[in-house]
Amino acid sequence: MRRGGLWVIFGLVLVIPKVIRLRRRRKLWNFVRILMAFAGVIVLAFGAVRPHSSMLLVLGALMLLLAILLTPERPAFSIDARARELGALIAVDGGYYTDGAGSRHRAKLFIGAERLWVIDASLQVLVEIPLQQVRTVSVEPAGMDWSFRVDCEETTAEFIYEGGFAEHLARVADATVRSRLYRELPVMR
Repeated sequence: MRRGGLWVIFGLVLVIPKVIRLRRRRKLWNFVRILMAFAGVIVLAFGAVRPHSSMLLVLGALMLLLAILLTPERPAFSIDARARELGALIAVDGGYYTDGAGSRHRAKLFIGAERLWVIDASLQVLVEIPLQQVRTVSVEPAGMDWSFRVDCEETTAEFIYEGGFAEHLARVADATVRSRLYRELPVMR
């Protein structure tokens, strides 16, 4: 009996990675959840019909509860993967970006060799600015906040930083964009 219990525990430990992989496949996992919910309801029904079968009731309730609570794993959005996808070299905090419609977006700045991307929280591109079109970049206080502004040939992108580290974050963004704008010529030795 004791040895059989150890084999069951060992088998469950081996199943865990397979369940985790299965949860990443959304449609298949939802199908498994539906099957487990039906099986849980059937086990609950058998437990309710038979007298003195509390284990069946507990097992059926547990199966039904797991089927309801274990949703498919959500795909993790990685800033690093998105930066690689766009070809960005550096990603820095962009504060809050206000678009042309006047709505504010929490933003990240992705700086590549030739482009600057403004990315929102869902990692979608809000604005793409070619670095050749950038005329000036500036950091200045804006009341209690700090403003980082990128002036281009056609538009101006302004980023507002709030909080205790607002000045620091704005200056980091400024220095990072400037480092890509005004690159030194290579020195021949």
